[in-house]
Amino acid sequence: MALNSLFRSGVPVLSLIAVAACGGGGGDDGGAQPPTNRAPTANAGADQDVVENATVELDGTGSGDPDGDSLSYAWVQIGTPAVSLSGADTPAPSFTAPDVTPGNPVTLTFELTVGDGTDTDVDTVDVTVSEQLSMVGVSGEVSYERPTPNSGCRGFNFNSITEMPVRRATVILLDAADNVLATTTSDDGGNYSFSNVNANTDVRVRVRAELVQTTGPRTYEVYVRDNTSNTGVPLDSRPVYDVDFPLFNTGVQDNAGRNFIATTGWDTAQNEYPDGSIRQAAPLAILDAFLEGVMLIESVDPSVDMGRIDGFWSVNNSWVDEGDDVDNGELITAFYTSDPDGGARNPSLFLRGDAVGRFPTSNINTDEFDYGVIVHEWAHFFEDELARSDSIGGTHFIPGTVEARVAFGEGWANAIAAIASDRPVTCDTAAPANSGFDLDVENFDADRQGFFNEMSVATFLYDLVDTNADGSDNDSIGFRPIYETMTADGFQKDTEAFTTLFSFGTYLLQNVDPADVAFVESQLRRENVDTAGLDIWATNQTTAPATWSNGRSVRDLLPLYTELTPGAAAVNLCVNDDEIVNFNHNAPAEWRYFRFTLSGAQALTLTAQANPLPPDLMPTADERDRSDPDFFLYRNGQFVRSGISGADDREVFDMGTLSAGTYVVAFHDWRYDDDDSPVDPPAKHPDYPSQVCFDFTLN
Repeated sequence: MALNSLFRSGVPVLSLIAVAACGGGGGDDGGAQPPTNRAPTANAGADQDVVENATVELDGTGSGDPDGDSLSYAWVQIGTPAVSLSGADTPAPSFTAPDVTPGNPVTLTFELTVGDGTDTDVDTVDVTVSEQLSMVGVSGEVSYERPTPNSGCRGFNFNSITEMPVRRATVILLDAADNVLATTTSDDGGNYSFSNVNANTDVRVRVRAELVQTTGPRTYEVYVRDNTSNTGVPLDSRPVYDVDFPLFNTGVQDNAGRNFIATTGWDTAQNEYPDGSIRQAAPLAILDAFLEGVMLIESVDPSVDMGRIDGFWSVNNSWVDEGDDVDNGELITAFYTSDPDGGARNPSLFLRGDAVGRFPTSNINTDEFDYGVIVHEWAHFFEDELARSDSIGGTHFIPGTVEARVAFGEGWANAIAAIASDRPVTCDTAAPANSGFDLDVENFDADRQGFFNEMSVATFLYDLVDTNADGSDNDSIGFRPIYETMTADGFQKDTEAFTTLFSFGTYLLQNVDPADVAFVESQLRRENVDTAGLDIWATNQTTAPATWSNGRSVRDLLPLYTELTPGAAAVNLCVNDDEIVNFNHNAPAEWRYFRFTLSGAQALTLTAQANPLPPDLMPTADERDRSDPDFFLYRNGQFVRSGISGADDREVFDMGTLSAGTYVVAFHDWRYDDDDSPVDPPAKHPDYPSQVCFDFTLN
């Protein structure tokens, strides 16, 4: 058997030589055998797309020989139309592409044979020739990087990145001088396309962090802006974030596959955002979270006008203990407001982005990738813009309890964040060194369940939509009846009462199919809402916890509303600070609600007189150390007027002449919240009563 044949069958030549040397015969082997030749490899290069009459160069320089032998090259054309090859015996011959008819490209095939003097190898390449275009199309996909939260929501794992499509954003094509050539909108897959673009032109793609749909059956406007930039103009005129990608040439044919990724800017080696890093993904991630809410609404209302909201985010937005200078990036927390400062004319949402901490009191906590935080705040906009929100806002904790208006508003926002993504668990991350917070609206029904617990509201709403069978939650009514109950005339947005779990539950039971009533009632009862005779005033609600989480007895919680009658005897009711946390002004028994109905126009005065009087803690000085009752009058969710004179222990609230209708009044003792009081503050003073009672008269 020949050595060459054995080598090709996989037996090494040196092994054969070694065997022969050990044969033991006395003959002369005639000396060492020559090495076996190894065949070359032909590489005709990558397939090409060219235009007619262009000079085309083939590329065989990738060919090689394992023995290092010199190679010969021989190119030939296979098929027609025939072209004349110049340098057909070189690695890189050239030819002139033929004319082709419009819309009928031609593919030319060339064969390359390389030889090393003993063996040869062959490869082919295709060259597609098209008509040269003066105008071309440019298309591709835009996406952004989303990092994965670490366990326990301790920051993010930037080594675990998901590329997410940038959906429905404005995409702009610019030339090298930043002149706008064309504008379009990406689709729900992040795809964009421009047509009739000048060929052979340097351009760039820009993605603008905005969702704008102002025509058609549904409309919305969403912008992500930098609140710390160009602070000399009103907030809603500050710059919208643009993400620019590198220049490229349009070429002379349609240019598809121009895909771009907005990066986080995170340095995984240094485990930080380097100074001056461009955090492209942040505003686009915020925009995408907004879109989840938009898509939830349009899934049940394809002709909705969602209005406009401005989202404000900046790398300068820090979480500070005190301060609210948004121009300087001082945020106590992420928040939504329907009445922002700075001359803004639109509802606004503020998010933190400072990953370093510019202030001594900064707790580093960025929000741009916290889907649940963003959609939670957007849900407040939804409730405020499309429905109605009577929430007074303020501090709230989970687990924890707040007064009924706040409990519904915050529970609604928690539920929408989960419903929009169909994920019951959302993450509020903190810095990697700190434990974040994962919110499970399905399984985090902690603390005392009831109308005063935002998680009771969130769990109730989510489980109405959730299609999983979870023991007590084995049915689903879908999102549509919830949406209709919130937004349709005659339901929640028109309620005479305050917006609470009682008003929503009452209207929802009127709105669902009769077959779903029992299921809805079972979910309400699970959250300790008494469904027998349920009404917007919680008239028949008697279930209440025995104690708060701090062990104090629950008092002054029910009845939720007290009905007042003009000219009737005084009604004595109390408020207390039993469940106040950090003087958050919205504890459940810190507020009491009144209602009254007038059959005709009438001038009325509502009086609160402390009875018994709280102790005079500083009898020798005229200081803020006494009870300070306050009234706030509403009709169908509209604020009418307030009585907040600051008089000690008494408030005489002249409501003026009121027309016929039903009115509600929210009452509290401001002294439980007044952190400017000299008694530091009063609720902490050892002699200040934890409960203050008042006689109320309506005349």
